[in-house]
Amino acid sequence: MFDRASPETLSAYAADYGLLHDVQPETLRQYAICARLFDAWAGSPVRLDELDERSLSLFLADYAASGVAPSTVRAKRVQLLSLWRAASDEGFCDLPTKRIRPAKVPWRAPVAWTYSEVCQLLAATDTLQRLHTCGLRRSEWFNLAIRIGWDSGLRWADQMYRLRVDMIGPNGVVAFSQHKTGRVVIGRLSESTLEVLRSSLAYIPRDLVTPWDCTHETFTDQMRLLVAKAGIRAGTWKWLRKSGATDVELQQPGSATRHLGHAPGSTIAARHYIDPAILHREFVSPSQLPKCPILPPPPP
Repeated sequence: MFDRASPETLSAYAADYGLLHDVQPETLRQYAICARLFDAWAGSPVRLDELDERSLSLFLADYAASGVAPSTVRAKRVQLLSLWRAASDEGFCDLPTKRIRPAKVPWRAPVAWTYSEVCQLLAATDTLQRLHTCGLRRSEWFNLAIRIGWDSGLRWADQMYRLRVDMIGPNGVVAFSQHKTGRVVIGRLSESTLEVLRSSLAYIPRDLVTPWDCTHETFTDQMRLLVAKAGIRAGTWKWLRKSGATDVELQQPGSATRHLGHAPGSTIAARHYIDPAILHREFVSPSQLPKCPILPPPPP
């Protein structure tokens, strides 16, 4: 037997978390990001034996005030508490004794790309050079990835790491069990997407539809450059999922929940995915009231 050096800081513990806990790589990545954010806020690496409820609450309040989405603030709270409790279970620090209240973040309406902006994004893939690691041209890979994301509504990790070619029926129907919730989402790929997929498979046979072998950060950087080339509003890959949900809601009110694979009756789509500014263009407004004559300004 030998003694393993105990991690002294939260960041070091987050880096070692996967050694004793069965979690997904994306979860480990989020824990590491969360620990780095806390260190940056504190001004130095935070020691495990220095963790306290007041500092954590202040960090969350400042993080919320920075303008990030409410869901992101809630996620960081859960991640920090998970790390803290796990470290306490291993004897590296004491358990939190006071409740860490969620930071109050005002609700912000979801923002998504319009259909025309998604088409611009698709067109911008033609400018990409070099080959993707799977053997496809990067222009072809990103073109297909955007089409699949738009049609299916899948989360990024589900599409890149788990969507297999054999899951797609001849008519384009996809029945996929989501990793995050376990719920089955059923969608259909459009004929134009199927044509691109078949063409790419004839050129490069593979198991995954849009395999991604690099880091999430690398993808985010490449997506940011592609968005800039398209000349559309700055946004992330999640904007594509929001855009698809908003588009189906425009066509059939109430269908975004099913498209996203949420539970029936869920309000998550309305609160966090459907862009009300895009929907508003299709709303019927009350009849315009009669115009009134414009009177001259009163005399001084």
